[in-house]
Amino acid sequence: MEQPEPRDASTLSPSYSVGQLGDHLWSVRWELAAVGGALAVIGLADWGWGDSNFRFIEEGWFAKNTRHGGMDKIGHAFSTFVIADLLTDRIRASAANSTGAQITGSLLAFGIMGLAETLDGFAGKHRFSREDIAANAVGAAFSMIRNTVPGMREKLDWRLLYTPASYEKYGITTSDGGFLPPYERQRYVMALKGSGFAPLKSTPLRYAELHVGFDARGFENKERALRYPIERTFYVGVGLNLNEVLFGAGNLPNFSKQKDTLPARVAQKAFEYIQVPYTATYGGKRFSTIRR
Repeated sequence: MEQPEPRDASTLSPSYSVGQLGDHLWSVRWELAAVGGALAVIGLADWGWGDSNFRFIEEGWFAKNTRHGGMDKIGHAFSTFVIADLLTDRIRASAANSTGAQITGSLLAFGIMGLAETLDGFAGKHRFSREDIAANAVGAAFSMIRNTVPGMREKLDWRLLYTPASYEKYGITTSDGGFLPPYERQRYVMALKGSGFAPLKSTPLRYAELHVGFDARGFENKERALRYPIERTFYVGVGLNLNEVLFGAGNLPNFSKQKDTLPARVAQKAFEYIQVPYTATYGGKRFSTIRR
């Protein structure tokens, strides 16, 4: 998917400045309001903000004795990454001077998620976690790097796969009514896209991707009740680049002529961060299994 260009490239200055930061903030004021509103709704409805006094918690990272096997940490990093990317795109499309848009986008995303983590400190079932702050920093940094290194965004996506029931053990079939998919239904995937490499753009490999992924199972209450073992798994696989299949300029009949319409732009953006089930095949390697 092509990224938006600055409105007036002739106005670009060679360096990032406080003045640009103010311009960037103003250019995404409505987006910031939307992100803040969405987080407020989820925080109050799903995370229990305000039901406890402020407290810290030491959560650890990916160990077998952690609450979620590291899925929460990846989730924090991924959420920060997506917010940073979206804000970067909007700054590039709307700001009078978009130089350093990736810096502003990443700083704003880190700040937003830091505020959300602070409010988690007032939620009895979550609390404030320094590890979550570190994970947020990783996500912000990855977005900044991906939007700074030439060609990296065209080559590499980071996506969330909401796994269907057929991917999971018996009984792990619902989302428990929350706004976000539960950890036992998440898998995170890095996708290396053939379309991002010049020698492959004129070959069928433009439609192909190489994937690596991770998930952790057996940590959540529903899985514990069913006595499922604790498992952490790395995946490798191959997949289809849906943006290239549906909107690319290749020989396949597709929607390339409509790619600049609003529905097509929304779809292209979604496919950048969401891995659609059954569009890739995976082989997994469990690096630990602990029976209950």
